[in-house]
Amino acid sequence: MIVTLADGTQLECEDDSFAEGGEGILYFDKVGKYVMKLYKTVEPQREAALQKIIGTEYSVVLNGLTGTSEPYWDELFAWPKAIIVKPQLGLTMLRAPQGTMELKWFLGSKQREVIAKKHGADKLGKWSNYLTLALKMARVVRRMHFRGLCHSDLSFRNFLADPSTERLILIDCDGLVVPGFLPPNVLGTPMCMAPELASQMIHPNPNVHPSTRTDLHALSTLVYWLLLRRHPLLGPKVHSPEPSLDEALSLGEKALFIEHPTDTSNHPPNLLSYTEVLTPAVQRLVQRAFVDGLHDPSKRPSAADWERFLLRMQDALVTCENPKCFLGSFVLNPANFVNPGQKSKIVCHCGTPLTKFQTLPIFHFYQPKRGQTGHFQNDQGYIMVGQPERNLYIWHADPAQAPGPGIDHQPKATLKFDYRHNKWYFQNLGLPDVQLLDPARLPRNVKLQDQVELTDGVRLLLGPPDHCRLAYVEMVRV
Repeated sequence: MIVTLADGTQLECEDDSFAEGGEGILYFDKVGKYVMKLYKTVEPQREAALQKIIGTEYSVVLNGLTGTSEPYWDELFAWPKAIIVKPQLGLTMLRAPQGTMELKWFLGSKQREVIAKKHGADKLGKWSNYLTLALKMARVVRRMHFRGLCHSDLSFRNFLADPSTERLILIDCDGLVVPGFLPPNVLGTPMCMAPELASQMIHPNPNVHPSTRTDLHALSTLVYWLLLRRHPLLGPKVHSPEPSLDEALSLGEKALFIEHPTDTSNHPPNLLSYTEVLTPAVQRLVQRAFVDGLHDPSKRPSAADWERFLLRMQDALVTCENPKCFLGSFVLNPANFVNPGQKSKIVCHCGTPLTKFQTLPIFHFYQPKRGQTGHFQNDQGYIMVGQPERNLYIWHADPAQAPGPGIDHQPKATLKFDYRHNKWYFQNLGLPDVQLLDPARLPRNVKLQDQVELTDGVRLLLGPPDHCRLAYVEMVRV
């Protein structure tokens, strides 16, 4: 089959479709690069909305200044690339990476068993891989909301993932809510819909529509589900003997967090709590999402909040010493440390204690006070736990930087461990203005490729003091 694009270009695609949804029929092109979607029916504003999504005004994969494609975002979005005008209205989009599949396959124990049998246990990845997927998911939603777009159906069906390679891509982007052009045509997917939308399955309300705030509930649900491997609202509490009505109430007007701090009526038994698994900052986001903001959309954490603190949580990971551990790593919480100078027993959730190191360096990050050069304040409890070959990037040194297109992703420093002498070192790889600060001595520059031994109380200024962080090192005895 030949399809003609709006600019007159013709592309050849397979004659047989590979999938069909409520809106359209999907075909692969014969080169293996694109997916073609041909609409079954066309709303009056559909083509105008597609032009908006593809153009620089709303496209999330184009550089807003140059209009050129950003490969960084193309890897995260199956974004419409061109409009098809013949044989009927449709669009082209890049194919999802090979090996990705619907996120739902990695959320439930039964589905995970199927994946392990069919593709091998390695396909499931480790817990740190799911943290990366959650971080990318937040980044996708933040980028979309920044452009003023609401997806309206963020779900385990519309995110494709491969935990083993940490690939993640959002699909079904042609149905986004375009302000003033295309209203939402779905409420969302059950189990991911915000309570105010799920309530409409029982009590329809024409004044409640999908929005960026309902997207935020879906994002929070998927992040919690990925990291804790359970749904945040589906607990033992029963609201109706009729299963479908019970689920609608549990997800809608009667929704109650399964780890609510005061109402324990929906608590499952024998639960490894999120307060034991996540960093304090991410715990606060969970509280905002499922306690404060569950029925008050204005209090939900933003996608940018999730992105910022999930990125920081990666720095708190410690590798488990048990090669058969079902998690592979865990978060180290400084609140669990005993008094300075005494040994701390650090144990993974699988029960394996950390024994490889006698000491573990903890970097406590401080950010510069605005307008007060040389003065620093605690950066919301941000820490980095020393691990061999753990890297520092430009965004560790400069709080104004964040991963993304145009940002240098090369390591700027790394941590080394001397197993023979049981010593930790900080090696400067690419930070031109690092200083070692000692109250009793003058500041010393740490030149490129130089190493500094990490001892208790060492302070490292990671760049110019007006905009870069200070790191205070605490050595925890293990």
